[in-house]
Amino acid sequence: MPAEAETCANCGAALSGDYCAQCGQSRSELQRPFLTLLTEAMDGVLNWDGRLLTTFRRLFARPGKIARAYIDGKRQSHTPPLRLYLIVSLVFFALMETSGVRIVAVDSTIDDVGDPNLTITMFQPRRDGEAHVMTPEEQEIVMEGAREADISGPIQRLALRAMTAPEAVEQQAAASSSQAMILMVFVFALLSGLFHPRRPIIEHAVHALYFHAALLLPFAGFIFLGIYIPGLPLWGAIGLAITALLSMLTGFLLFDRGFYGSSWIGASLRAIPILLGYVTGAVFVAMGLILLGSL
Repeated sequence: MPAEAETCANCGAALSGDYCAQCGQSRSELQRPFLTLLTEAMDGVLNWDGRLLTTFRRLFARPGKIARAYIDGKRQSHTPPLRLYLIVSLVFFALMETSGVRIVAVDSTIDDVGDPNLTITMFQPRRDGEAHVMTPEEQEIVMEGAREADISGPIQRLALRAMTAPEAVEQQAAASSSQAMILMVFVFALLSGLFHPRRPIIEHAVHALYFHAALLLPFAGFIFLGIYIPGLPLWGAIGLAITALLSMLTGFLLFDRGFYGSSWIGASLRAIPILLGYVTGAVFVAMGLILLGSL
């Protein structure tokens, strides 16, 4: 009995060489190391990819299905995951920069009794005027309060640098934010692997990259709404935060179903602990990003 002819994973045509004569896709096995994904992403990452808009639209129209098609070998019709993530990430940080959003914000205030306070937060609007550099007397008041509260040494060093060079702290942390974001991709891939342990790690990586490509621009939208809605009351800010979390939870559920083929019940049961783990990871990554400003 003659051996069954090998077919192209992308279009189904019979293969007679290293590349499909019908669609041009390589016959090489898809279960490849991360280095190959990186090479594929950087191959023309700065050139316009005609599949980009179609891929981005289908991330929302068919959650998880693009990543599944890529893993199954049907990848000629869509932008590769790392390339798409890098492009969307560039757009995200360009939006943050051009809109004046301070990814890490250092602000000095005076309380009701006249004592100085230092606050370090994330995703704040552009500062009006120059940053306030605390006087030595103000710095000593803040540091004395930190020592009395038994604040750790790294936090004290961060506070001291933030009081003397607030803009430098903001710029250094913002410059590291893209690396912090890619850490969240790894966090999500690890969480996915924890709940789907029989799948190869490359599958979780592809899933995480496509998911974050879909996540970043809506995330930017929530940031802009929270910052630039005039006179947003506290209840409005809380409602916006809850909406963002519910949207992310829904995204976890839909992408899990689309990529792993989970049932509604299974995806729902996994979505909540994944969200909790992801938010916990985001807190630690954010703390690390802020602490980079003290180095």
